[in-house]
Amino acid sequence: MRTARLTLEPIVPEHASLLFDQLDDDRLWRFMIFRLRPRSVEKLRDRFTRYAARASPDGSEVWLNYALRRDDGAFVGTVQASVEGARATIGYTIFVDHWRQGYGKEACVELLRFVEEEFGVNDVTANVDVRNMASIALLQSLGFTRAWTGPSEDMPGHIDHRYERHRPGTANVL
Repeated sequence: MRTARLTLEPIVPEHASLLFDQLDDDRLWRFMIFRLRPRSVEKLRDRFTRYAARASPDGSEVWLNYALRRDDGAFVGTVQASVEGARATIGYTIFVDHWRQGYGKEACVELLRFVEEEFGVNDVTANVDVRNMASIALLQSLGFTRAWTGPSEDMPGHIDHRYERHRPGTANVL
């Protein structure tokens, strides 16, 4: 997939060595699930091997994981969607050196277009730590609205918002 400035490359094991250093930045993990922080290139390669299957182990979800590469070859982050029927959950990580440059929105717009057109997704959710103002602003700019606030399921002691986006003209199934 392509946007004006980015190629969304399906993540494969070889991306581990290319993305590890940027994923190992402490500043990224303030609002993210710390237990998922990669501890080595090898562990990240193992995770990316699972992602490359493009399906959950039980086959119930389609897993779409992409590395975001600028035209000059630099990686700026990742985006992902888990698709189950007409529903999807998205996530994104923009590497610190590329914050506030519009890459997250650009990539998410393309990801949302793709899951809607190719998979018939009507309803999308995203969870975000209540303190992550940049991520909240991104979701709101994409047409998501806050649907719930409560204890994080993934990060004990944190509070999350769940944001939802419903495709116009479709029934809300969430």
